[in-house]
Amino acid sequence: MVVNVRGKRELKHNTSDAVISEKEKGYFYAGFSNETIYSCEINGMSTNNENVDLCADLHPEKAKLNLYLLLMNGVRVVFTKVLAFSTIFTIRAVLP
Repeated sequence: MVVNVRGKRELKHNTSDAVISEKEKGYFYAGFSNETIYSCEINGMSTNNENVDLCADLHPEKAKLNLYLLLMNGVRVVFTKVLAFSTIFTIRAVLP
């Protein structure tokens, strides 16, 4: 794998154990560098980070739903604790 970093410098990585995806028909290999990676090429397939839209998967309209689900889980936890402590104190009060 050839990784292009700042200054048009190329870093070569051994990719003898790269895995090909049956579904995507592409290779999956993690290449790391301490510098910003601008493009990458492996076995004739290449990509760059200019065509990646980082905000494409953000859905702010779902934030309110997530807040309500988190709030409901919090209420369930508090209710469960109240029920458990009430049961414990009731049993403790009934026993001599």
